[in-house]
Amino acid sequence: MGQSAPAGEPSAHGQHMAEPSRPPAVGVSEKLGAFLPEDVVLRDEEGRPVNVRKLVTLPTILAPVYYSCPNECNLLQGSLAQALPQIGLTPGRDYQVLSVSFDENDTPAAAKSRKQDYLAVAHGFPPEDWKFLTGDAASIRRLMDAIGFGFKRDGPAFKHSVVLVALSPEGKITRYLYGVRPLAFDITMAVTDAAEGRLGLSVQRAVAFCYSYDPESRRYVFDVMKVTGLSVLAGVGLFVLFLFLGGRKRKRG
Repeated sequence: MGQSAPAGEPSAHGQHMAEPSRPPAVGVSEKLGAFLPEDVVLRDEEGRPVNVRKLVTLPTILAPVYYSCPNECNLLQGSLAQALPQIGLTPGRDYQVLSVSFDENDTPAAAKSRKQDYLAVAHGFPPEDWKFLTGDAASIRRLMDAIGFGFKRDGPAFKHSVVLVALSPEGKITRYLYGVRPLAFDITMAVTDAAEGRLGLSVQRAVAFCYSYDPESRRYVFDVMKVTGLSVLAGVGLFVLFLFLGGRKRKRG
């Protein structure tokens, strides 16, 4: 089964490295602003060869996984499938998803089977906009090195981190989203930033409260009403606390 390693933190399996050429043995070395190589060719779930860079013609969420993984990869893709219907963007126009296996033993048939499983959860997500790719060891390693994703075989399984990578239409790496349960908000923010080639840090859940999705501009905007309301409530709470503490002091006097 898959074994995840904390991204960017020292561990028994590897550590976050600043080295630009190769990621750590296990973990993620972020390569924000770097571009995908032009000549990596993998195979889609039908066995057709595809040039990954040419496939990325719109904002793309890339999931490095392996299809026989019963734990982290399964949770990540299952959670992603549940989140996709909640995203207020149009697949095929505003974004697409690529799952890429880093196990050279995975076959197009395995990719097709997993694709069917997750599309059943994604409630109508267009099949053509979520591709499941496989490839030979050299091509896989080249792509994973390019995105800073380090993994290591451990018997029949792998030691690896759990992350989604956002790509601009030009193939530029713009954001990393960590964890097995990505939020629809985080994915939407990553996609909208990728559309404009903006680099970003992983979005924390607390930030989501301060933003609302604007369907006309197809982006998240700062929600003044929410933040103002929270500020007012906080102010009232502090005022009540001040009165309470002041009353106790007068009684003691």
